[in-house]
Amino acid sequence: MRIRVFISSVQKELADERMALQILLTTDPFLSSHCVPVLFEDAPAPLHPDQNAYLNLLRECQIYIAIIWKQYGNPVKGLSATHHEYRLARELKLPTLVTVKGDGQLDRDDETHAFLKEIRTDGHTYDRFMNTERLQEAVRNRLIKHIKDMYDLEPTSDQERSAHETIQIASFFERQRLDLMPWEDADIELATQIAAAAEEADPTGMTPDTARKALWQRGYLWRDDQNRYYMTAAGILLFSRDPSACFVHARIQASAYGGDKRGPSPRDHATIRNPLSRAIDEAVAFVQKNTRHPLRVVGLRRVEVDEYPEEALREAMVNALAHRDYEDVSRRILLEVYTDRLEIISPGGLPGTLTLARLRAGKARSRSRNPGIAQGLAFLDRMEERGTGIQRMHDAMLDHGLDKPLIEVVDNEVIVTLRGPGDNLDLIRTPKTSSSGLEPSIEAKLNERQKAILEEVVANGSVSTGWCTKAFGIVKDTAVRDLNELVELGLFESRGKGRGRHYVLKP
Repeated sequence: MRIRVFISSVQKELADERMALQILLTTDPFLSSHCVPVLFEDAPAPLHPDQNAYLNLLRECQIYIAIIWKQYGNPVKGLSATHHEYRLARELKLPTLVTVKGDGQLDRDDETHAFLKEIRTDGHTYDRFMNTERLQEAVRNRLIKHIKDMYDLEPTSDQERSAHETIQIASFFERQRLDLMPWEDADIELATQIAAAAEEADPTGMTPDTARKALWQRGYLWRDDQNRYYMTAAGILLFSRDPSACFVHARIQASAYGGDKRGPSPRDHATIRNPLSRAIDEAVAFVQKNTRHPLRVVGLRRVEVDEYPEEALREAMVNALAHRDYEDVSRRILLEVYTDRLEIISPGGLPGTLTLARLRAGKARSRSRNPGIAQGLAFLDRMEERGTGIQRMHDAMLDHGLDKPLIEVVDNEVIVTLRGPGDNLDLIRTPKTSSSGLEPSIEAKLNERQKAILEEVVANGSVSTGWCTKAFGIVKDTAVRDLNELVELGLFESRGKGRGRHYVLKP
């Protein structure tokens, strides 16, 4: 069960702020597991007009958030909808968070000033904000405090850092509400896949209406005054049939050259205009078409192997599409195939405080300037939101017999280079094992002692901390650390207790 958070405001005046809170509650790594946003627009239309419908919806919620700016809203029975909701929240004794846009000198409706005076008289303090980022921070801090106080749950340190950095670097681009692509023009199959994954539901059981509701709730759709639904910028990129019809820069320019340098006439080229998940598939197909596939003998069969590991290529393309700077409309993503390498060039530098050193080391935490787009690709099983993509690329290249990817930032573009085998196709491994029988990505994580420990277990069946201390002249803590790392890598398992504890190969 998740906490239902009712978001209240003058709808038209604060549409961007309402959407910002929707996106916060559905993409934040901690809040998305414990909260669900509720807005009156989300309620199904009643069979008969009901002026109390929004109040009945509030009665089903556990937290009330009011956003106030200049306008008071149209009075019904003397009060605006937001004012009625605030008083009901007080009556129900709901935890209440009031946020006010702008400072105290702002010119507001007289009724708005009176409303704010009532809030102060009731003893409520409210958070002021000047932009959506500050609004998201204020709401997030208050919600996390409430969840900790009530349920003794709180985000991990990684979730905390990732959330704050994402709020600070998130681009406004994906939240744009444009009347260019109506819901009826969506690729319904893709849209339903995203909605079903978001709701943890069976896509075959989703109707267009339930899919539309789930996508609206997560900021992929918006609704105008005539009750018509349109895709936001994130929705256009994820499930419109051709995103470049709205955003000419939202495409991939793929080129294959006959040498190791860029030339004026590539031997093959393509412009990829599909929604993001299908663009990844088309980019992989372009590379497969324009690279070599040597034959290998596996058992009694001859099989074709790829010049580049598909997993590494997919990760590179996913990162480029999910994290590029879409506000830079002058550049597009480039995919360039040379005889000795692949290059994927993505507009925009590294997001936030991320450094090249941490990225190259595979230690980057999950963060994105496009959290809604990244989450949509995660819903489509194209990426994980844990910041592990670079490490998977490293491992895939090593397991294929190739060097790890080269990552650079040049002229505010991120360039990922996958270096190929060149003229030596014998470098390509299949199956993915090294001379030791381990996957190269696993072997690369072992120190020399751990390799020797592994050989001892293979030869004699087991090993203990005592054997390690004597064999290598190390202290017990070092031996325990070496053995625990072998357990974490899935190579060993421990048996017995105390002095009888020993380690054997994991089946």
